[in-house]
Amino acid sequence: MKQFFTFLVNRHQEIIKYLFVLVIAIALTGVFPRYGKFRYTFEVGRPWKYETLIAPFDFGILKSTAVVDTEKLAIQNNFIPYYRLDTTVAFKAKKTFADALALRLEQQRQLKIAKPEHLKDSAKTLAIGIGIINDIYDKGIINTTKEHYEKEITDIYVFYEPAEAERKRVDNFYTLQSAFAEMQDKISNTKRPNIEVLLPMMQEALKYNITFDETTTNRLLKNALESVSLSQGGLVEGEKIISEGEIVTQEKYQMLISLKKAEASRTLTEDKRYMITLGNFLLTLIVLTVFLISMRSFAPEVFISNKKLFFNLLLMGAMVVLVSSLVKTQLNILYAIPFCIVPIILRTFFGSRVAMYAHACLVLLCSFIVPLGIEFTFMQFMAGMIAIFTTIRAYYWSQFFISNGYILATYLLAYLATSLIQNGSIQEVELSNIGMLGLNVLLTLMAYPLIPVFEKLFGFVSEITLLELSDINKPLLKDLSLKAPGTFNHSLSVANIAEAAASEIGANAMLVKVGALYHDIGKMDMPEYFIENQHADINPHDDLPYEESAQIIIGHVKNGVKLAKKHKLPDILVDFIRTHHGTTRVEYFWQNYIKNFPDQDHKDERFRYPGPLPYSKETAILMMADSCEAASRSLKNPTNDDIEQLVERLINNKIDQNQFVNADITFKEISQVKKVIKKMLNSMYHVRIAYPTSK
Repeated sequence: MKQFFTFLVNRHQEIIKYLFVLVIAIALTGVFPRYGKFRYTFEVGRPWKYETLIAPFDFGILKSTAVVDTEKLAIQNNFIPYYRLDTTVAFKAKKTFADALALRLEQQRQLKIAKPEHLKDSAKTLAIGIGIINDIYDKGIINTTKEHYEKEITDIYVFYEPAEAERKRVDNFYTLQSAFAEMQDKISNTKRPNIEVLLPMMQEALKYNITFDETTTNRLLKNALESVSLSQGGLVEGEKIISEGEIVTQEKYQMLISLKKAEASRTLTEDKRYMITLGNFLLTLIVLTVFLISMRSFAPEVFISNKKLFFNLLLMGAMVVLVSSLVKTQLNILYAIPFCIVPIILRTFFGSRVAMYAHACLVLLCSFIVPLGIEFTFMQFMAGMIAIFTTIRAYYWSQFFISNGYILATYLLAYLATSLIQNGSIQEVELSNIGMLGLNVLLTLMAYPLIPVFEKLFGFVSEITLLELSDINKPLLKDLSLKAPGTFNHSLSVANIAEAAASEIGANAMLVKVGALYHDIGKMDMPEYFIENQHADINPHDDLPYEESAQIIIGHVKNGVKLAKKHKLPDILVDFIRTHHGTTRVEYFWQNYIKNFPDQDHKDERFRYPGPLPYSKETAILMMADSCEAASRSLKNPTNDDIEQLVERLINNKIDQNQFVNADITFKEISQVKKVIKKMLNSMYHVRIAYPTSK
């Protein structure tokens, strides 16, 4: 038990990472299809590449989505809407008319002035008006909706009773306009004096009594649409579905799709569903665990950082969820899924190796979701590889478009190749899928605006940001050039040397260049104490104890870290400031100290930089370039041999002091870096090889 707890304590960070992968695997299992994967892949227009398929059981043949949609559209277009008669409208109209007539007669009585237009025999007049209104409402006044009017519907159903509807023609009813015209005719036919004064009162009383019943219409239309049969005929057990090599027509495609869905429905018992879910979980867990192990072995900087590891898994998981969601829509847009977004983003932040492993795992996971064959998986894998290899300099916008051009070419060539293999004819290539691939490449451009978004959210540093920080007109570098011009020139020289060395061994050249530009910004605090900024014969160190001078020199690292954080430089650049001297000694003051105080207890703690040691190829390169460039300034009229010996001595001394034990740099790479530094220093000091003179 004690050993178990010791193991947990010593490996708890690593255990947490595996537990995190376990949680991600459980979450992604939910997006996988919960039915058995159909063992055949097929597309319309492609030959059937398996043996002759016989129906294993009876099943119905499903109609295609297009056929079902056509049938539903026909029902919608031909559906007869429902209207409803409101029996209270006629009663209210007659009451409104009677009240208006009574008011008119009362006004006439109060005025007591006989006028030609005054009405007489009020009871007879009321009876005439009520009779005309009854005649109008016996036929009915319909309020046709704008939609039905524009569609010029001819028939409707009318509910005269709550539960019974009769089919009627629309032109059997009055509109308000035609009802008023009819009223005018009827009044004129009575030939009673002054009867026309009733028209305004009767017109005011007229209202629609037949109106659209939207609730009933929608309910019955929905029932009619749901009643559309999804199948058309069927196949019996033992009947042939398709022969080997036969072209998959639309008819055969529907048979195969029907068999696929029938098999899925037959396997959806509880036990099998659990087993399928378990299989999906194990599959996801295996792929993610392999990714985690690959990060541990080949990208330890990602494995160590929970934030970086989480970002990788989050991006992969998001793409799996997107693919699963699009597959469930059953839309023919799978070729438009921009898989290359993931490797482009990961390549920008973590390099080619991480992007390659992540993309391979992502394509493997999605291949079990996408209902397409190995050809689709091959196409996406190759496009991702091209995306990784062609975005080496992602800080140039032109490179983005060039990379996308290569991705498009890869997609088109891969799709053409697989189509020729399957069909044996270029005429069978589906142009719609080519259009989807073009859309895919356009969507892939979204990777580039996403890069600065993820930089802000997760604190990563892209090459675009590094390029921006390399501008010598940035405020911090501008201050360095004004306050410590010698240090600034030294930083520029180191940046050029380090960049060339990084390119030689395949390290991040832009990162080490920017790190070199900022590595000595701490010297701005007391620039006159650093030899490259001293222009007179007076050296302020002459009046200081050796320990104090050493502490001033060492202090530029601490001051640089403070200044970098104040100006919010990315942490990865702050690391260059911390590590560029490692735990080496300030050798000049140390040697003078032990020479002048031979009887003292010689402890070099106050003469050593606090570290930490360089932890990467880039930080190791900066240490080598910085020490060699600084020391080379002390050489007067250096020869090729002088520079050769200087570089060998300084770098070998760093190796002897174990300054590179934490960096993932090999002896071979150190040897390559030495050659580059020698070449650059020879170029800077214009050293020429001494050719033998002729006698």
